[in-house]
Amino acid sequence: MLPRIKRQARAAFISMDAEAREDAVSEVVANAMCAYKRLHERGELERAFISALTRYAIAQFHDGRRVGSPQCAGDVYSVRAKRRGNHKRIHLGTPSKRVGEWMECLKDNRITPVPDQVAFRIDFPEWLNSQAPRNKQIAERLSLGFSTGDVATEFELSRGRVSQLRRELSESWYEFISSALE
Repeated sequence: MLPRIKRQARAAFISMDAEAREDAVSEVVANAMCAYKRLHERGELERAFISALTRYAIAQFHDGRRVGSPQCAGDVYSVRAKRRGNHKRIHLGTPSKRVGEWMECLKDNRITPVPDQVAFRIDFPEWLNSQAPRNKQIAERLSLGFSTGDVATEFELSRGRVSQLRRELSESWYEFISSALE
């Protein structure tokens, strides 16, 4: 069943880029397997048709329903909320004023030890200021979790170039903190 489910899912997501398509196919496979398991538990395996399981899983994917991660109906970032369209997301401030956003990501961090958080809050802005203006903006966007594709679109670069910049920025950051430790 698995090869046919994957083949149908790949065909359904042919317009996506390779990375997004593989994520979508994996999600469809997981959803189809969960549906198969439910049919098995109920003793209804005679209803387990590959095409029906796959179509259902693809529909679930398009509806924003993911296996193992329920979404809150009020989550404005969910696929379902975007489809309803009864809300509007706006960014506060201009891109140049978003410097503090990454600091907000650390605000309620209970995993990283406090001394490491303090060191990061001191070192990261200093390192950012040592970067060229465009690289600084790219580093900020990447540190906030934006994908390579999103950053490439925003800065009119190829995904490959953003990936190279990510590696260069990472190397620069490690050199910076290494020199700070000496």
